Amino acid sequence: MHASKTIPKIVLTYFNIQGVAEKVRLALTLGNIPFQDTRIPFPEWPAIKPTTPYGQLPLMTIDDAPPFAQSAAMLRYAGKLATSNGCPLYPDEDYLKIEEALGFVSDIQRAWRIPVQVGMDPASLGHDPSADNSDVVKKVRSDFVANALPKYFTFLTAKLASSPYLCGSHPTIADCELVPVLNRMTCGQVDHVPTTCLDDFPTVQEYVARFMELEAVKAWYESQA
Repeated sequence: MHASKTIPKIVLTYFNIQGVAEKVRLALTLGNIPFQDTRIPFPEWPAIKPTTPYGQLPLMTIDDAPPFAQSAAMLRYAGKLATSNGCPLYPDEDYLKIEEALGFVSDIQRAWRIPVQVGMDPASLGHDPSADNSDVVKKVRSDFVANALPKYFTFLTAKLASSPYLCGSHPTIADCELVPVLNRMTCGQVDHVPTTCLDDFPTVQEYVARFMELEAVKAWYESQA
């Protein structure tokens, strides 16, 4: 595959967390696409928010043009850039396979979103933020670990039975999206979701370790330490 002759100047702006920008950072990193990783301190966000297209981050600026929003669009764009640069993260011939995998990852994220959100923003789920919601948080997150997590990770184990990555022999943007989610689940920072929650799914653990040991990914996280 021929490398791209011109790579645009990219600025990716988000908070100083992984969040929804991490998949884009990983895709750009794997694709050897240089980018400026701008991180906004949370106290500065209220002043910046009204200037964004939809009142949210991340934003991506390409060659000093007006910024784009929506991390899913950025991920696909980064995947196309990477593919044209010799790293097939989003090749045309695997389009449907990758889109199917992204849909599956979205199912996992949808199930995971409420257990996270109930602790971080209980009001958005109809709970009184001034009340002690600890019992609700524990129940919702424990239910996720006991029910949704085994369901989806059984599917994931089957999907990984015949290939090292979600869509075959090499990583794609679907893996860039999924692995940060799995790392978040096992980071120990979400109460009632134990760091051992993947222990019953060794194939999934091996998959995460394989991705994290990719040379570019490993170097990326070492640079963030």
